[in-house]
Amino acid sequence: MKRICKMKKTGFVLLLTLLALTGFSQKDPEAIKILSEFSRKATSAPSVSIGFEILAYDAKEDQETTIEGTAVISGDSYVVTLPDNIIRTDGKAVWNYMPAVKEVTVTEPDPTDGSFISKPSLLFSMHEKGYKVRLLEQNAQEWVIDLYPEDINVNVVRIRLRIGKSLYDLRSAEYRTKDGMTLTLTSSSYDLTFRPPAGYFTFNPADHKGVEVIDMR
Repeated sequence: MKRICKMKKTGFVLLLTLLALTGFSQKDPEAIKILSEFSRKATSAPSVSIGFEILAYDAKEDQETTIEGTAVISGDSYVVTLPDNIIRTDGKAVWNYMPAVKEVTVTEPDPTDGSFISKPSLLFSMHEKGYKVRLLEQNAQEWVIDLYPEDINVNVVRIRLRIGKSLYDLRSAEYRTKDGMTLTLTSSSYDLTFRPPAGYFTFNPADHKGVEVIDMR
């Protein structure tokens, strides 16, 4: 249960980390072509806004939980809104705000960390090197692409992405690990038109009366 509760607070960040950690005996050219266009559309847009539901299943505990939220990503900046907290970063600082207790923790992204936390745009580019990719199947609406880490020592077993054919939008992503966790994100919305205003990716304590700031930088 403790593992599941933790997932509630960090679910989307973990899900996007799984995408940054992804990557069959060789790279499938057709799959690479699809992912490259997926990346081009996302990185050339002013932002990527995603509404989502995550289903987390722990095979060891035979327990599952769901969590809903939204995310806005622009370059190395993002805002992730979850039921219990709001995480935002401008690429220089990370603010984890918990409205129920009026508390925000401030940290710095780790410059040596090659995950989504320090560089969210990796979500759209990590397939380019170091990962095995194949187009598993397709239908009239979407492509199904499997990604496997080349390093067999990592915890990731497989990532399965479903990408829409008309908009090159992320429909779903399934993440499986060696320790029995399966994390599945289903996208309810995917928008490339939102233009974040100035200051959107930073946390201003003045806008949150009575908030306690815990600065760990």
